[in-house]
Amino acid sequence: MNPFKSIVLISALGIGMAACQSNTQFSENMLSSSGFKPVTPTTPAQVASMRTLPPHKLTRTTHKGRTIWVYPDPTVCGCLYVGDQAAFDVYAQKQRQRDSLDMMAITVPPDSSTAQWDFTPWQVQ
Repeated sequence: MNPFKSIVLISALGIGMAACQSNTQFSENMLSSSGFKPVTPTTPAQVASMRTLPPHKLTRTTHKGRTIWVYPDPTVCGCLYVGDQAAFDVYAQKQRQRDSLDMMAITVPPDSSTAQWDFTPWQVQ
């Protein structure tokens, strides 16, 4: 493989990994501020149990008749974020607000001066 291609590939992988960790850290900050508590596994059984869950994904389960949400993070904190339904509801509301703000940031009103921007040079045949 060409050394230049190798450098570009390695750089791209590094940037991608940093972006993933940044997104994961952001999600974990939102979880914490929503009422989720990080719990570090202390026994081999807890470690094994955490490994059965999809990493960096919220999963709903039931414990003692109550709905519990868990978010395993094997890479950043090595912990399991645990929250009840109220914590999940706060998290979901924050996520909806974030998504709404993201859409507002990329949506251009039709009366904006950029609506007249000439896209012709960018069109692909």
